[in-house]
Amino acid sequence: MKIPFIDIHTHHPVNSEEIISVHSLFLQDVDLQNDINTPFSAAIHPWHATKFAPEQVSEMLNNLIKQPEFIAIGETGLDKLCNADYQHQKNLFELQLEFAVFYRKPVIIHAVRSWNELTWYLKQAKVPIILHGYSAGKELTKQLIDLGCYFSLGKSVLQITPSHREAIQIIPLNTLFLETDDSSANIMEIYFEVSKITGLQLDELKIQIHKNFKSLFF
Repeated sequence: MKIPFIDIHTHHPVNSEEIISVHSLFLQDVDLQNDINTPFSAAIHPWHATKFAPEQVSEMLNNLIKQPEFIAIGETGLDKLCNADYQHQKNLFELQLEFAVFYRKPVIIHAVRSWNELTWYLKQAKVPIILHGYSAGKELTKQLIDLGCYFSLGKSVLQITPSHREAIQIIPLNTLFLETDDSSANIMEIYFEVSKITGLQLDELKIQIHKNFKSLFF
């Protein structure tokens, strides 16, 4: 069997025999009238938090749960640099975490300057947590490994810093994913760079991430 490249988080999905993309959608943009035929995640992004009341978010999520390809809640999280009220971000984040726990869905996390608060939530989490666009250093990475997180690496590996390289090298391979997010980067480029950083052959990396994907979602 030919092992595909897995793009765990992208706003520009490409699905073929060679690539499986998990399309990241803003919850408010999901077309509930039509089934989505490829894997996707959806949530209220922290940037949009103040546009929606908790009751609206609950209704949208409950309507979406019937979609068979809805495999993860995300991206959701906390962002101290955006204009959305931070307390409202927390309220919606908590609501979406509760939904994920109830329906046993992994959660894809967006985190900007909010690790202190997020770490508290991660300690309580009862579902798998994927940290998307992960680019932090070694010390934080150690803490997050101890909390059982998954790590999704993106375009930052194409211009990697020494501290990020050190962090990647301690990430357990069974918690590793790769992504393109909203960039124009090719997922194959990202795989190639991560294979060099980890010392794995490209085929070994593909097999490992495909195994992680099947184990976590199916």
